[in-house]
Amino acid sequence: KNGNSIPPGPLLRLPYLPDYPERTLHSWAQKFGPLYSFFLGNQLYVVVSDANVARELLVNNGAIFSSRKQYFVKNQTILRGRAITASPYGETWYDFLQPYAFTSR
Repeated sequence: KNGNSIPPGPLLRLPYLPDYPERTLHSWAQKFGPLYSFFLGNQLYVVVSDANVARELLVNNGAIFSSRKQYFVKNQTILRGRAITASPYGETWYDFLQPYAFTSR
């Protein structure tokens, strides 16, 4: 909404989630909304806690959010560009996905 690239979330950098992490995540969803972020150590996590928001991000805007960073060593040397985890979104990625695609009812 306001142009920030990271969704809102708690300001703490947690070393680990507390006991009963689902309770913590639920309370953050109530406080920050259906899309929020938090740091666990140095790793940023973005949480989508609403099915409609998840559909909008992953289905309706899948081309935007499905691409991956290019890692030359991983993609070209080790996997030789043959894995979906190493492929940017596009025709190659779609070709990898096709055998596993299914339709929802």
